[in-house]
Amino acid sequence: MFKIADIFTGRYTLIRYISKLHLFILTNFKNKYLNELIGIPVLILITIGRKSNKKRYAPLVYFQIDDSLLIVASNGGNPKNPNWYQNLISQETVHININGKVNECNYSIIENKLRDYFWTEILKIYPKYNEYQNLSGRTIPIVKLKQIIV
Repeated sequence: MFKIADIFTGRYTLIRYISKLHLFILTNFKNKYLNELIGIPVLILITIGRKSNKKRYAPLVYFQIDDSLLIVASNGGNPKNPNWYQNLISQETVHININGKVNECNYSIIENKLRDYFWTEILKIYPKYNEYQNLSGRTIPIVKLKQIIV
């Protein structure tokens, strides 16, 4: 039986189409619309496809906690990490677009006690990640982005 929640668990490809539509709206309306989802700000993560070697764009909510810019590789609770995450870990730096401003960033995967701390703080903002964690059967990665100052 189809459940609305299944759309967001990665079991249906509809989530990809929603993401593409979101990206289309962000880029074609110069970040004027949908730059927040349920009050959480959105960035566009720009990676290079690990197989295609083409630029890939992923609209993602992000969290600013303790001077850290964090993104969560939940993939809607899918058992596999999202493609953007696989692309990210295959390169040294990535770019982000926040409200039309593009920056190059270093990144690190948050682990251990620091991950536990950030996970708790993120759940205070978006508790649905707890459901995604349970559905996925994996530890959902948290990625910290740090702008490269030239």
